[in-house]
Amino acid sequence: MMDKFVFPGPGVGYSLHNHSTFSDGSSTLEEMCRAAKNAGLTVFGMSDHWVEPAYEGTGTESWRMKHDRLDEYVETLLELKRSLDDDNFTIKIGLEVDFFFENMDDIFARLKQYPLDYLIGSVHCCGTFPVDHDASDWLPLSPEERAAVCEMYWQKLEGAAKCKEFTFLGHLDLPKKFAVIDSERYFAHAIRVLDILKTNGGALELNTSGWFKPCRSPYPSLDILKAANERNIPICINADAHHCDHVRRNFDEAAELLRKAGYDF
Repeated sequence: MMDKFVFPGPGVGYSLHNHSTFSDGSSTLEEMCRAAKNAGLTVFGMSDHWVEPAYEGTGTESWRMKHDRLDEYVETLLELKRSLDDDNFTIKIGLEVDFFFENMDDIFARLKQYPLDYLIGSVHCCGTFPVDHDASDWLPLSPEERAAVCEMYWQKLEGAAKCKEFTFLGHLDLPKKFAVIDSERYFAHAIRVLDILKTNGGALELNTSGWFKPCRSPYPSLDILKAANERNIPICINADAHHCDHVRRNFDEAAELLRKAGYDF
């Protein structure tokens, strides 16, 4: 049974969206977990990228975990739990799973064979278009092409929101990353995702990594956070750390933003 959150969320001592050298991170699992413990976090989760594309041409091989390393990933984290867990610190084993309409049932069935504590539902691929790879992918697109990518992105997030296997959705308004998309145009799409989460008992993250991207804004925006709070949708602050120095980056700022949105931990 995957972890589930209750409103308002698990609070500021958690961080569950983090990556290691098993996918596109630059620190090892041990470096990440030890840094989290030293930083005073109470619950720390690793969630390296798990992607099983439903079609060819996504180019995800360069940043996802190799499929034959999942056993090693889980075994390494179980060993780290045995050595680092104590009354004040707990490691959680997770994955950030890319959503595809075509094959999610098969993906969930395979992952259920492992002692995973949680799954993050995310969208990085719209067709073969890489949503968050580089600004140069977006710049050649016409306004109509950009809109088509965003429409597909939010449709896929609606699909992910319906999956009760996901503990929470990752970086909700990700297309704004390179500051070439007017996210306000898609606010109604975000509301549809929030309504699905409310119905299905899903949750969100406040992902602080957006503060360090060209958009200079966390995921999701304050307006979306306010709407999530109005719907009693649980939330968790996450760093989306790819290096051990970043495991609780901007958590104080995130807590203040959540208070502005009406959350009270």
